[in-house]
Amino acid sequence: MILKVCGMADPENISGLTHINEVDWMGMIFYPPSGRYVPNFGQEPTFYKQLSIPKVGVFVNENTDEILKKVTDYGLSMVQLHGDESPELLKAIREKSNVKLIKVFRVGADWNWQTLEPYEALVDYFLFDTDGPSYGGTGHQFNWELLNNYPFKTSFLLSGGIAPEDTESLKNCFQKFPAMVGIDINSKFEISKGIKDLEKIKLFTAAIKDDVVSKKN
Repeated sequence: MILKVCGMADPENISGLTHINEVDWMGMIFYPPSGRYVPNFGQEPTFYKQLSIPKVGVFVNENTDEILKKVTDYGLSMVQLHGDESPELLKAIREKSNVKLIKVFRVGADWNWQTLEPYEALVDYFLFDTDGPSYGGTGHQFNWELLNNYPFKTSFLLSGGIAPEDTESLKNCFQKFPAMVGIDINSKFEISKGIKDLEKIKLFTAAIKDDVVSKKN
């Protein structure tokens, strides 16, 4: 099981997160309107680059050159595309970099799995979040039962309003959905935007990882 903690930005908080061994990936947001926009926290990219934890850069409708610059400057291992990016943009990143790609889709009531088809051969993972009026997270969950009809082989992560009390529901999801390999947590574990409650994360990881068979890729 992959545990990704997203929206990390504060250097001291990040240093604490890196000591929680059960956390696999750290998400960093490079979308200027976000309150978790990494450059606003005043630390040079070299601080983030030297961290050993795999770093996922989150972008929204950014151009290829800027994405690749952030990959180099911050030492990103993965790029997560959270906007309306075209398959052509993913192809361009593939051609110019060896980072892994995560494409986010926001799931709503009128969800159609065919939306994913043009991206399936281009991504390493899909990530499913809750649909909302903006590109940022909503803090709410979509109907996870929709994942029963997931028709692809590509592994995916679940996101959207995941909270500390959701451990049992998440364990059930791992049992029911073979392609589900991880979860992405953010706002429900925050003290303030960009700063996580590390004790909450420790308790959550201990509760869920003890009972979920490892499905890391």
